[in-house]
Amino acid sequence: MNGTLRALLGKANAVPEHALLWVNVGLACFVALAHGGALAITYAKPSPEAENIRQIAMFSLPIAAIVIVTAATALIRADLRRRVLGIHGIVLAGSAVALLLWALDILLHGIPEGGFSWSPGLLSAWVGYSFFVLCRFSLPIELRSRSAIFYAPLVALVVAMPIDVGVLIRLATSVGPRLG
Repeated sequence: MNGTLRALLGKANAVPEHALLWVNVGLACFVALAHGGALAITYAKPSPEAENIRQIAMFSLPIAAIVIVTAATALIRADLRRRVLGIHGIVLAGSAVALLLWALDILLHGIPEGGFSWSPGLLSAWVGYSFFVLCRFSLPIELRSRSAIFYAPLVALVVAMPIDVGVLIRLATSVGPRLG
């Protein structure tokens, strides 16, 4: 089993830097579209959640823009790729931790009021990928070879999955009584 996991992570580590930069551009565009669209809706149609959306967008939209611009720069200048991916690793891991804390808050305190949806697997994938980029590009090379760091993306994924499923179950159980 250990050999299979090591081989899987070894293959992930072989993904070219330019491919990871394109993934990061895609993720940043997804965040910009989701949060920018939600922000626009708050101005078009005020709602009780508007202030929360504005607070989140105040951070997420500039960070998404920075990721897009730095990734585009690194795609043009190959000598910047590792450094930019190191920055992206820190940004992504920070966002992953924030998402995990938000999901835990939902598990402990219930589904937020207003329009709420959950895409099962998205949290798990975001957390696993974020820690993969963090461990591969943001940490000093002497740390990367240690088993704890090498397996950190898998550990992050394993931690995120039950939280991800838990929020889905919490949502399903809270919607059921509302329908009846």
